[in-house]
Amino acid sequence: MMTADPTLEGRIVLITGAGGDLGAVAAEACAGAGATVILLGRTLTRLEATYDRIVRQGGPEPLLAPLDLAAATPEELSAIAGSVESRLGALHGLIHCAAHMDYLGSLRDVGDAQWRDALDVNLTGAFRLTRTLLPLLTRSEAAAVVFVTDSEAERRRSYWGPYAVAKAGLEAFALVLADEYDGAGTLRVNLLTPGPVRTRLRRKAFPAETAPGPAALAPCFVDLMRSDSPYANGERIAPAAVEPSVIEEEIQHVRT
Repeated sequence: MMTADPTLEGRIVLITGAGGDLGAVAAEACAGAGATVILLGRTLTRLEATYDRIVRQGGPEPLLAPLDLAAATPEELSAIAGSVESRLGALHGLIHCAAHMDYLGSLRDVGDAQWRDALDVNLTGAFRLTRTLLPLLTRSEAAAVVFVTDSEAERRRSYWGPYAVAKAGLEAFALVLADEYDGAGTLRVNLLTPGPVRTRLRRKAFPAETAPGPAALAPCFVDLMRSDSPYANGERIAPAAVEPSVIEEEIQHVRT
């Protein structure tokens, strides 16, 4: 159902990983608050499932943007920006939910392909897409970019390998970008650290963990995209509603 208070009405928001657990929640929450969303992701069938839920719930019709961020060419990225501008005329928000983790083990044993895939999706792809969309974003009122990160980027614990390194790099990129636009009034850049949330990616590391579902983050995504957002620039947001798992520290790391 559409919210009774359409706080994002008239705003246009692009979400990466929109076919995944967090990305779908972000897209449906923003659409439910009145935004027109662009669903970007690698798997068309998953994007279509998110699209169908938004339409059934009465949200504005989304735009589909199937794209593999890890392999996207400059021409494909430019085509996304061009399509958004020509079809929608503006872009007010960008939420990076796309994430990749297929290896938990020692850095000594990580393969080149595993290292490259983790950085390409979690860091380099986010950088390249953001860079391409910056001209469009900064022409819009109160534009916002949000990078979904992970507590492992701060903890830097053993056996989290390329995923933790990539997320740490993503955080550095986001904060440098925030500082570059600080005071300009044209762009807010923030980090969202959800904590333990029951997603497919999280279950790879903690299969027995009890944690809240991704829907707990829906209000936060909307607040971050509002033109009158309660969040400033360069913040790290860790929603209090998402409590840490009581068993997280007891689970053994997978060592391969």
